[in-house]
Amino acid sequence: MVREIPIDILEGFKVLDAALLCRRGDTWTVERNGSAAGSFISGCMGASERLYPEPNGQLVLSDDGGATAAARISAIPSGLFSIAEKIREMRDVPAVESYEMVLGKAVGSHRLINLGNLAAIAITAAQPAVPSRPDRHIVLASGPVRISELADDIGASWAREAISRIADPSHFSDVEIPSGLIDEILDSAWRAAGEDQAAYDRLRSDIGFAQGVIRDAFGRDLESEAEFYDSSATDNVCSMLETIDTTGRIVILEDTASGLCEYLFSDTESFTRAQPRNVGEFASDLACGRYRLDDDGRDFELVVEDGKLILDESPSMAHGGRKYGVLFIAKSLSDRVIAMEDAELAREMSRLRVRRGSPAENLVVRMAEMSGDIASVERDICSIFGWDFTGNGRMESLDDLMEAVELESAQAYGRSGRDKA
Repeated sequence: MVREIPIDILEGFKVLDAALLCRRGDTWTVERNGSAAGSFISGCMGASERLYPEPNGQLVLSDDGGATAAARISAIPSGLFSIAEKIREMRDVPAVESYEMVLGKAVGSHRLINLGNLAAIAITAAQPAVPSRPDRHIVLASGPVRISELADDIGASWAREAISRIADPSHFSDVEIPSGLIDEILDSAWRAAGEDQAAYDRLRSDIGFAQGVIRDAFGRDLESEAEFYDSSATDNVCSMLETIDTTGRIVILEDTASGLCEYLFSDTESFTRAQPRNVGEFASDLACGRYRLDDDGRDFELVVEDGKLILDESPSMAHGGRKYGVLFIAKSLSDRVIAMEDAELAREMSRLRVRRGSPAENLVVRMAEMSGDIASVERDICSIFGWDFTGNGRMESLDDLMEAVELESAQAYGRSGRDKA
């Protein structure tokens, strides 16, 4: 199912340092100022048309739910467009031919600006809070389900492009499709129609039939392409998160159901505590499977939820999978606990009211909570993506809060029973 981009997010929509091109048939429209992207896209839309994203970042205008493209909108770096314009003027190249060449260059060199990603961020920022989960924002999604959904989107994109070229062989290749795809669709339609010419004509323009052919004959190409775009999107997210510094901190996961904590280990070096230099590196290593999870083949989402950074395993399950709070804690605290003898460790856990039977990591987390040595990265993440941060920071459970109050009260009064405060 192709996801529609609501037009109301286009007000004020900007794509800095970019030039936008819209092709509708043989007609091109160009906007050199990316700051006016919202009004340009709105002005290109017909009365009955809606806006949809292509997997490679282009936007499609369609009046049949995204099945066929009435027009495509692309964005390329301003520098690339300026060079093409200079060459066009020097060599007296027709504008249409110049636009086709520069867009083809951008597609071939993977220099298209991903309008789909930028629109998705704008949609998330514009959406009203969902009552049950007011601030659940997906930072990064990874796993088989995401790849499958992305492959479906790419298959629909290929099908639209192939049918468009079948209808008009001179059609410019806005979207790259596998070699032989058009022939395979035509051959399959001929075999399915038999001697019925009318049925053949219908099948060769049927988007659903084309998608079926793509799944059967080009399944491996689809998966490869989906992995490429998934990797590109992940790299983009990780690059954005590299500004959030976590130097000198280790990662501890806190099970949101049981409250038990554990170090996040590398899957290549057992018992080596993960020490990412920034949140982007953490997300990248997580997506690449470099950290130990229960099952590398499972889906997961890294989300900001209720003011916390959460690792949600198998989020597509009806009741959710295991959820972990992701804590970036000062390494010095961890080293201090590791250096404790068993007797000292037991005394500290008793003094700080850590529940009996809890692992030593729970003591590290309790000490970090009391000293304020847990990096609060959630607000920074929301700021980078343009999300409202509606959480109240990293909150303890009611039980933990009561324990802290009792402990503080006992320390304040001391042995004399007088209030030192």
